[in-house]
Amino acid sequence: MTRTAEHSRRNGQIDRRGFLALAGAVGLTSLSGCLDQLPGSGPEMLDGDAVAEITTDEAPAISETLPVDIEASFVAEQREVAQAKLDSIPGPFDETQIPNGVIRERVNGEYEAAREAIRESADAGTTYERLERATRGRTSAREVQAAWETIEEEATVEGLRESQAAVGDDVDAFASRWEYVGDDPVRAAIVHAEIEREIRGARNWLSFRAHELEYAAEQPLDFADIAADIERARSSIAVASHYLDQFRRSLDTERNIRERFVTARETLDDRVRTRGESLPEATDDPTSLVDRDIDRTAGVIALSDLLRNARWRVTDRSSDRDSRSLASDALAASGTLVYLRAFETLRERIEEGNDVAVDEADDVGKLRADAVEAISSARGADQNRLVVDALLPRFARELRWIDDRVSGYEDDTRVAFVEREAAGYVVITETCRAVPSVSGDVAAALRGDGDA
Repeated sequence: MTRTAEHSRRNGQIDRRGFLALAGAVGLTSLSGCLDQLPGSGPEMLDGDAVAEITTDEAPAISETLPVDIEASFVAEQREVAQAKLDSIPGPFDETQIPNGVIRERVNGEYEAAREAIRESADAGTTYERLERATRGRTSAREVQAAWETIEEEATVEGLRESQAAVGDDVDAFASRWEYVGDDPVRAAIVHAEIEREIRGARNWLSFRAHELEYAAEQPLDFADIAADIERARSSIAVASHYLDQFRRSLDTERNIRERFVTARETLDDRVRTRGESLPEATDDPTSLVDRDIDRTAGVIALSDLLRNARWRVTDRSSDRDSRSLASDALAASGTLVYLRAFETLRERIEEGNDVAVDEADDVGKLRADAVEAISSARGADQNRLVVDALLPRFARELRWIDDRVSGYEDDTRVAFVEREAAGYVVITETCRAVPSVSGDVAAALRGDGDA
């Protein structure tokens, strides 16, 4: 391309009139190599059906686990509690039982959600996933039960208030006996982070005010919502207690490793701050994030997404944090480091000449294939498995969500829309590629490798 043509393209000045002027000046033959780079010269539309077809290839299943022996009997107990609540009410409801159509639809929807969760908790996924479904079914069943009790005028605000107080006492009692114990700091961090999450969740679910209770007294759906929140808190603390008891039983040697977590958090915070200082400012023009001339492609859109996630997480890490969230903070740092590394590697990839662009449906298929390969490769990593297993699901699960959207494309579809979704595949690729190396860094920090 000539210097004149290149100067005009960089400044966004080539339109049809400019092109004709250039054609007259340097000849059409001289410009033939520039045509593909002219703004708007690429395809504006793609075959939506062909794009949707790429999602028919099976996506890798990434199961969520926890390095604790969750007893099947405990899962069954949660499922039985949920089923007992459903058995206590005459659902699903008809219009004679609940004349209000809006309320009836909401309650019946929650009734079906509870039944589905109970069914799935019996045989779907890992024990950790089955427990999550069982507790979800328990909460949904309580919501339906409370709505019906309100309609039948069998529920009272005082009853909810007493339940709130009783569960709050249970949370405080559990928190007072919980300690950062363990033998391997890596495994301990993953387990204690889950316990911290359950405690925080329980306290949040119980944080409604007295005026909310009074308002809900005459509103079946609002009353049911509050009752469900209390049930969530109750099940959260039961789960946290089970995790802690099972974890402690599994330890050959139990020692307090709180200070190990404090040091690890400081180490990882320093690493996040150092890496975060090199991040560019957020911008409305993602093409400015790379040191080369490039159009707005799936790659630069993904780069902007990674920057936004990285900057938000770096900024969100406060030095004044809860002393009872040490394990969660360490694992949160690992997620931040994944985004930081993913941003750096993608920017380098684009600056080296890979536009990561979408010009045809096959390009989307290749980007999805890259994401699938990155997930599978991370899943097969043979080192730092505990951290990889803790990190990978949150990044890999995005694939199914993007597939759901892409699978709906049909007929002619604008390239701009397709590139937006394709950028999601690029984000998955880069984050999942970063997971194994970041997992090694986090494991080393938790174990204190290299500490003075």
